[in-house]
Amino acid sequence: MSTVAEADFKSLAVHAPCCHATASPNEMRYVWPAAFGRYVLEAMNPNVKGLSVEQSELLSAALGCSVREIPAHI
Repeated sequence: MSTVAEADFKSLAVHAPCCHATASPNEMRYVWPAAFGRYVLEAMNPNVKGLSVEQSELLSAALGCSVREIPAHI
């Protein structure tokens, strides 16, 4: 979003570093839940299905911001 904002949203085309293609957010297929974020915090193979509500609240408190868990399907 920062990239297209710098160009006053004249074009939504951006370079996707994951696949090295040019794409528009309007053309992408999103698998829900999905999110745009400035930072990523990953736990690889933690042997759990997801965070409990308590774990999510503790993580939010420790980071000083709200968090949203987005499972990665690899």
